[in-house]
Amino acid sequence: MNIGNIVEELNIRGAAAIGPVLSAEDIEWFRQDLAAKKQQEIDEFTRETLIANFSLETVQDLGRFAGKYYDLISNSILNDVVNNALNDKAVIHSYNAIILDGAEKSAMVGHGFHRDMPWFPNCRTSIIIMIPLVDYSPENGSTRFVPGTHAFKDMPSLEFLEKHEVSAMGKAGEAYVVDSTTWHRAGENKSGLPRPMIVIKYTLAPFKQQVEFYLSNPHIESASTVVKQRLGWNVRVPHNFIEGRDWNQETRKFKSGQYDMSNTYLK
Repeated sequence: MNIGNIVEELNIRGAAAIGPVLSAEDIEWFRQDLAAKKQQEIDEFTRETLIANFSLETVQDLGRFAGKYYDLISNSILNDVVNNALNDKAVIHSYNAIILDGAEKSAMVGHGFHRDMPWFPNCRTSIIIMIPLVDYSPENGSTRFVPGTHAFKDMPSLEFLEKHEVSAMGKAGEAYVVDSTTWHRAGENKSGLPRPMIVIKYTLAPFKQQVEFYLSNPHIESASTVVKQRLGWNVRVPHNFIEGRDWNQETRKFKSGQYDMSNTYLK
């Protein structure tokens, strides 16, 4: 692995191949373990409920399982990429598995073009590292990204995105890194087989409250709407994956629409 080449490609194209990070034994272990955990969620929540809430294909908060999932966080290759693309103070924003099912039409939100982080000029605040657990190609729905789009504030036209998108490709266990502001989408899995992948999103450490004010302020629930917003009531972090499964916009902790960068750019 040449970290200089990876960062240069990330800077210019908004995405780069990292190379092998998992052994054959680890690939098989993660594949089997995640399939079992996904089935447990289906048994608990029901397939219909997960589909209705766009969650059939995800296993959230892999860190809660510790063991090999902690070992992956400690992986020296991944940390070399994170330290050079961001810095050694970066934190994990999300740590999930995506198991794109090839047996039925996908219900995952990520099939539309999107960014996973607000855009800041001349500044990278977040990266996504993807580790496929099977060989990765357009046939089984590999991620499609549009090179260079991380450098621009506004979303290009759909015509442009479709014309210039490219598909990530690689062998099982070979990681791929994408700037979180690069426009991308999941491909369509036409293989008829599941496509499991571990996805770790990192962000800069300062993007956190100094104090979890919603916990330290005992009267916040009776406060005005503006006080709640300013004290972070609408961006509370779920304490576990069960809370993360709250799809009700009225009761869920981190509410939709909070990744808002309007009125922040110097003109």
